[in-house]
Amino acid sequence: MNHSNTQTISVGRLARAPLRPTRLQTGLALLLISGSLLIVALLANGQIPLQPDVLARMSLAIKIHVSSALFALVLGGLQFVLPKGRTLHIVMGCVWVLAMLVVAGSAFFIRDLFHGSFSPIHLFIIVTIVGLYRGLMPLIRGSKKAHGPSMRGTYIGALLVSGALAFLPGRIMLPLLFGS
Repeated sequence: MNHSNTQTISVGRLARAPLRPTRLQTGLALLLISGSLLIVALLANGQIPLQPDVLARMSLAIKIHVSSALFALVLGGLQFVLPKGRTLHIVMGCVWVLAMLVVAGSAFFIRDLFHGSFSPIHLFIIVTIVGLYRGLMPLIRGSKKAHGPSMRGTYIGALLVSGALAFLPGRIMLPLLFGS
């Protein structure tokens, strides 16, 4: 029985070293975490003042959507650098999946851009659901090989790409942070 803190993964007859994040993954995660914390600190300090008129116009669905997405952004960044397969990774992963489901679910109620209709950005709801499914199914089936790449892809596509699109003209994030 192995009592050390290092988890090994058996492949056939050979025991492999524990999975560790690459330098790129670690750097990206640290950049995302530090950037997110910097934004939170600047918001809290008043250095980036939220526009109260825009904040007042935001629906509850948008407030839930944005706060859940920011939470998932930081939590997912942490997942890049923490050891994989441990209890903390599993618990934080479950919380991240729930946060992503809240992000996707709240997006159904945000229809301001196309006057009550779905817009092309709503395709990211499908990206999120499919990505989560593709990331969780290998775990359910007992094969962890496809889990990591699918979850990283979901993080990049459903959070980073769609988050960047939230700053396009006509969306709420630009006026919220920088005024109309």
